Amino acid sequence: MALDTYANLKMAVGDWLNRADLGATIPDFIAMAEAQLSRRLVMDGPVREMMGRADATIDSEFTALPGDFLGLRALQLAGARQPLAVAEPEELARLKTLYPSQTGAPSRFAITGTTLQVWPWVEGGSYAAEMTYWKRIPALSEAAPSNWLLQLHPDAYLYGALLQSAPYLKDDVRLAVWGQIFEAVIGDIVKASAIARTAPHLALSPVPSGTP
Repeated sequence: MALDTYANLKMAVGDWLNRADLGATIPDFIAMAEAQLSRRLVMDGPVREMMGRADATIDSEFTALPGDFLGLRALQLAGARQPLAVAEPEELARLKTLYPSQTGAPSRFAITGTTLQVWPWVEGGSYAAEMTYWKRIPALSEAAPSNWLLQLHPDAYLYGALLQSAPYLKDDVRLAVWGQIFEAVIGDIVKASAIARTAPHLALSPVPSGTP
């Protein structure tokens, strides 16, 4: 069975676990594996497929971040010579107090939860900006049966989901083996991404069907 779709992945996890009573729970194993992989591939990497970009219009001091946001790499206003400088929310609060009448385009930003804050801010302003950020792995579902991770690294999904079944398997002797393989897969993905950053011409991304 090819591990190329969400449905096939669920079937494979069930076959490997050899349990007929986990059909309703396997999607939870996969979702928890996705969450863990999103964290690990950013912390241990980061992996280039997890970098995204978005055009944004900043027309308020506070702007909602993209729904798949994990961390901001750079934020640059259109036409600016350099990106905005990163700051802690406490620093922006201090600057607002010290310089309440500061004018001009924003020069600093901070992240609070799912919100982007910029300083200085003048009411009525509006700025086009480009955001480069780390994003979560797109979640698999019946409506979204595949993503880049399943296409490139189906073993990461399989062994990640098997490990998430630990509360059900308890003392299953296979857990240690699955854990070792899962860690090796993570290491391989991170190494491959590091090679791709220094040799971007290598074909380490999915090739569209029909490409010669």
